[in-house]
Formats: sequence, structure tokens, C-alpha cells
Amino acid sequence: MLDCEDVPQPAVKVVRGAVAGGEGPPRGSLAASTLTSRRRLWLPSSKSRIDLVRRVLAPLILALLPIFWVGDATYRASLAALGRDQGIFQYVAWAVRRGEVDYRDIRDVNGPLVHMIHLLFLALGGADEHRFRVLDLSVTGASFAFAGWCLPGLASRSRPKWFERVTWAFATCVVLCGQYQLYLPWNQAQRESFCDWFLLPSIALQLTRTSTGPRAESGKIMCIAALSSITWFGKPSFALFTFMQLTVLLVDQDWSLGRKSKLAWFIFGAVLGVLAPLGYLVVFGNLSSFLRISLLDVPQIYRFIWAKSSQEIFGDDGPLLLGVGGLAACALVLALVATRELPRRALVVALAPVCAIANVVVQHKGFGYHFHPLSATTRLAFLLVIAMLWERFRSVSQKNSLGRLAALFVTVSYAVEVAASMKGSPLLHNVWLLSGGETAERRQTEEYFQTFKSHDFFPWEMRQAAAYLRASTDSMAKIQVYGMDPYLLFLAERKSATPYIYAYDLNDDAALDGGWSSRPNPMEAAKIRDARDSHERDMLSRLQEAPPEAFVFIDRAPLISYPDAWDDFRYCCVASADWVASKYHPARAFGDVHIWMRNAAVPNEGGTPPLLR
Repeated sequence: MLDCEDVPQPAVKVVRGAVAGGEGPPRGSLAASTLTSRRRLWLPSSKSRIDLVRRVLAPLILALLPIFWVGDATYRASLAALGRDQGIFQYVAWAVRRGEVDYRDIRDVNGPLVHMIHLLFLALGGADEHRFRVLDLSVTGASFAFAGWCLPGLASRSRPKWFERVTWAFATCVVLCGQYQLYLPWNQAQRESFCDWFLLPSIALQLTRTSTGPRAESGKIMCIAALSSITWFGKPSFALFTFMQLTVLLVDQDWSLGRKSKLAWFIFGAVLGVLAPLGYLVVFGNLSSFLRISLLDVPQIYRFIWAKSSQEIFGDDGPLLLGVGGLAACALVLALVATRELPRRALVVALAPVCAIANVVVQHKGFGYHFHPLSATTRLAFLLVIAMLWERFRSVSQKNSLGRLAALFVTVSYAVEVAASMKGSPLLHNVWLLSGGETAERRQTEEYFQTFKSHDFFPWEMRQAAAYLRASTDSMAKIQVYGMDPYLLFLAERKSATPYIYAYDLNDDAALDGGWSSRPNPMEAAKIRDARDSHERDMLSRLQEAPPEAFVFIDRAPLISYPDAWDDFRYCCVASADWVASKYHPARAFGDVHIWMRNAAVPNEGGTPPLLR
């Protein structure tokens, strides 16, 4: 028999009513009771809902307050044309896809990581500039989100919930994308920003709580080292970050592995990280040429070009506030580690801005894109502090809610600061870009490209010259460009006649001049002159052996001595200029871009190239 004491109370009333022959409960009350029970099974309790809100409130505030302006700037960035440096690497990747050997047939001082990325982007349709920008912004945002995924859990004993990690990934993506959109489109999709794709996940992964067991820990160390070491092939100076990460790993005691084991696994992971760039060099490049350029030419010649001292880089004309912000973030996180508010592994974030400053200084240039690691790691450090504060005080009682209110105030203040900083985004200042670049057709007009024209960069004129070369030369023809824009060759779909795609390989004035605190001594100057002479002899022998169909001279190019490119070529390459003058004649000029055709070559005058109509 059914014991009424064992039956839930509503069911007892129903049974008793039925036995007594009464009316029983009102119609539908049993169904309502069942529905209520089901809702209780699916919906969290009041306490759980409060905990949920407290876990996601801070990252949602950080994300939602500035998201409109960050999203607007990001959309406009996707509409921007490529600049000089992106165009250089587009040509290198395009030529490699068509059989040229990197660093042997194309002389470039940049590491193979950048060439690899452009090669991948071209395979994904990145020849279209809009798609290239979308690819860059997507991968950049994904790397920022991964860094945010690793933020929670430093100040909490329990492991973060998955939705907590998702919201912090969302917040970090918005905040770090905000700093990315403070750069000109010229300075986006650059070497340092590509290195951030690997550096930031490596640093963030080192932040996470160590896994239990030697096997999991060794795998994690290998991933950290591999992600960090691959950046060496973007810029060798990124080895500063790797050495810092190894040092933090060795002093961090929250590992079951000993120091010797951690060191061994880190070295093994670093070796794995360099295998991909080395594999690229073996398959698509020439390793000996790369080593000669990187180990001999760069320190002997190229380090003197546009050289700046640290006083010049971080002076009144430089990013003074950004440098101070990085040092402040470092001091703040260091203080929290010293007072044991944060574990030792947080040192990897504390020291990252200092390494980023050193990374800028050792390059002696101070270009805008050199500051990507500094701005990104500085904001990551502040986000780490906010995450720690919120985890520490989000669950305190109402009587002790002052800490939670303080953490909430800091969170809102930083979100407002991120939103306010977007006022300095050059992309938001370019209102015309929204309408001028909104369609593929408008992004092919002269008005669109003139927006990105500068005193030494001529995107529309390059496209006119490229269209002329496509119509006037055979598809297998080779072209020699004197200037700093091999992107013209990419647009014309023609290979360079020689490896010398930069004017500074043939004009040594910039290297000989040096900078304020970095000028070559007489012995170094002699090596620079010898290298220049060797470059010209090699170029001339190649030209004489296989004369190109056309020569292109680009006026006012950077690092030339005369505004007129032909005058500069005659000044620095006398023998080569005499040969060119005897074999070629001026054919067409598009603004500052001058095309000389070979005397034996007969241009196709049957029609006007489509771009020129």
C-alpha cells in the first residue's frame, strides 16, 4: 500500500480528496504544480542567479560601454587600403607563390614570419585589400579573445566557469581591439601586430593555473615556449619576451616540475616553435641568404637607417603617455605580486610592458607600429588587475560591500577610459571612409585611393602604372622598380628583374648619415660603401644578362637623395644609369611614377587599360 507519509504534500491532498469522494484540487492545479517543478529543475536558484550576475558583471561592463566606438572603428579599418609595408609583403608572398626563392631572388630584411602570414592570406583571398583587412582584424581579435579567456582565476580558489571565461574573452577582445584601432591603417597589419598574435596567447597561457600532473604541465610549457619563439622570425628583438617568460617560469613555484625539467621542456618547446619558419625557409627561401642578410647586413648597414635614440623615441614628439602607462602597469602588478595579492606567475604580465619598451629602444627606429606590444600588454595588465579585484570582492557580504563597490567603480572608470580613448582613433576621424569605401566599386575609384596618398606614397598612380604595364608587357615579363614600392609589381602581376626592390640597397646616403646617436664610424662607413657597390654590380650584371621589359622610377621615394628618382639613380648608380639610358626610353608618367620601356619592346597601344578609362 501507498504510505501517505512518503508522498509529497500536494500528492497527499489529491489522494485524500479522491478517497473522500470530494471534488479534489481545482482543475489544472496539478499541471501547474508539475510545470513549476520542472522550472525549478531548469532555472537556477536565486543564489545561483546572483552568483552568475556577479561573475559576468565586470567583463560585460568593460565590453559593452565602449563596444559601439570600437566596433565602428574596426569596421572602418576593414575598408582601408593597404599601405607601403603591407604592399611590400604582398609582393614578396605573390612572387614566392610563383617560384621566386625568398631572400635570394627577393632581398628583404624582414623575417619569414611576415612572409608566411601574407602567403596564407593570399591563399585565403587576401589579394583583395578589403578581405586582407578582414582577415587581419579577425585573427587579431581572436588572439585578444584567447588572452581574455585566460584572465579569470588568479584570485579565486575555484576554477572559473566557462561562461565567466567567455565574458572575459569578450571584454578583452573589445578593450584590446580598442587600442589596435588607435593606430593608423598604415601601422596596422604590421610586423609587431603579427607577432602579438603569438606573444599575447603565450603570455596569457602562462597566467593560467598550472595543470596537475607532469604530462599536462610539460605540454603547457611547450605551448608557451613555441608561441613565444616563433615571434623571433618576425622581429629578433622579441627574444627579450621569451627570456623574460623563461625567467618567470623558473621562479614560479606553483608547478610540480622542478627547474631543470621546466627549462628542458621550455627549450624543447622553443625549438618546436622555430620549426615552422625554418621549414618555410627550406621550402620557399634560401637559408644562407637569410642568415647573411640578418646576421651581417642588418647590423652592419640597416641599423643606421633612420636611427633614433631613446630620448628621441620617447620624448615630447613620441608616445610619452603610452610609455608612462606601461611603466605604471608594470609597477602596479609588481606591487600586487609583492604583497601576494597575485601569484608569481602574474610577473609575466608585469614585465611584458618593460620588455615592449626595450623592444622599441633596441630597434633604434621608433616607428608607430613598433608600439603594438607595449599598448597591448599595458591594457592586458590593467585588465588583469580589474579581474583580480572583481574576483576578490564580488562575493563579499552586504555588510562588507565597500570592496565590491570599489571594484565596480574601477571597472566602470576603465571602461569609460577605453571609450574616451577612441576619440583619438584616426579611423573615427575619417568620416568619408564609411561612404567612400563601402562597396567594392567605390574602393576602386581615384577618390578612394587619394584618401591614402601621402608625400611619398601614391596608391592611385601606382595602380595606373600597373594597369599600363599589364597592357604593355607580356605576362612573363620582368620589371625593375627604383623606389620603395614593389607593391606596384604585385598590382601589375610582374616579377622583379633583380632581387633589389628597395632603393636603400643602391643608395647608401641614409645609412652613412645615420642618426643623432647612431652614426657609422669610418670602418663601418667603408663596409656600407662596399656593400652598396657590390649590390650595384650584381644588379647590373643581372640586368645585362636578362634585360627587363621596363624600368619604373618613383619620385620622392623614402631614402633617396634627390626628389627625382631618375636623377637619384644617376647620382648613386652611374654605371647602371648609363646602361639604362642606352637601352630604355621614357614611355609614360603617372604623376610621380615614371615608366621607361626597353627600346626593343613595342608597347601594346591597341587600347587603354581598363583602370585608365
